[in-house]
Amino acid sequence: MTPGSGKIRVDQQGRVAVVTLHGEVDLNDLTEVVDTFAQVLSDTSTDTTLIDLSQVAFADSVFLNQILVTYSGHAAKGRPLALCGPLHDAVGRLLQITGTDAVLPLAADRPDALARLRTSDAS
Repeated sequence: MTPGSGKIRVDQQGRVAVVTLHGEVDLNDLTEVVDTFAQVLSDTSTDTTLIDLSQVAFADSVFLNQILVTYSGHAAKGRPLALCGPLHDAVGRLLQITGTDAVLPLAADRPDALARLRTSDAS
């Protein structure tokens, strides 16, 4: 599934829903981001979610808030979630300045994130 703007792509790797975002993600993309994250959370063909931020050049606080809401929603359902980079400087700074880099399950890259999700899914 690839939602409307082309900024968000959802793929499935085994039982992992992989959400890949591209370019600048901000207030203008909020509806698409919210809808995509909700769809992934309710997808019964997957058990875990990976949000790949490696192609995001810029993200604002509205997008960061939606990541936190999504993380909370996954935790409430007992569904593992991971984010991965490598992060562009602007995105890394956003996470660092807000302190969310210490809260969110952030992996260095996609293989690392997938390995973490598979480990958490097995436990």
